[in-house]
Amino acid sequence: MSETRQGMRFAAELKATRRAAGVSYRRLAAASGISHSFLSHVEKGERRAPPARSIIDLADALDADRITFALAAIADRAGSDVATTLVMALQRGPVDRDLDPTTGGVLIQSGPDGAESHLAQLVDQAAAVAEIERRLAFVDLQLDAGFMRLAISSPGGAEPIVMLLSARADAASPVD
Repeated sequence: MSETRQGMRFAAELKATRRAAGVSYRRLAAASGISHSFLSHVEKGERRAPPARSIIDLADALDADRITFALAAIADRAGSDVATTLVMALQRGPVDRDLDPTTGGVLIQSGPDGAESHLAQLVDQAAAVAEIERRLAFVDLQLDAGFMRLAISSPGGAEPIVMLLSARADAASPVD
């Protein structure tokens, strides 16, 4: 999925996939059961992604990957929540490239040299959540395994910083 401004990932994914397939709005609307005008508004970023069932119908109509479409919509809707979660994880530490993610913390899977110090500086900013949300490149939620893999763009257009966050194995469960 290409990096786009926050709230536009699904729109960009839908537009790119539809164009690559050579499918018009009207043809996609007929195949998915969604109005062509709504699809146009979604692609322009004027409307949010449709509900999950419609996302699946769009993916199927375009013979596209359902998960890619769903993750794009989730990233658009959950950007602020993801950014807040990352800030909390970075503040709590540890942050390292050689970390067992099952023990908690932030594992840096890839990124430029100095990514650890860049993240530390970023999280100290007053507007860290907004900045991370703006720079969020992708989010991959693996809820069954308790992992969230995400990437944020690096300063200067370098390769993105790809991180893995996990729920700590020894974390207490919420009390009812």
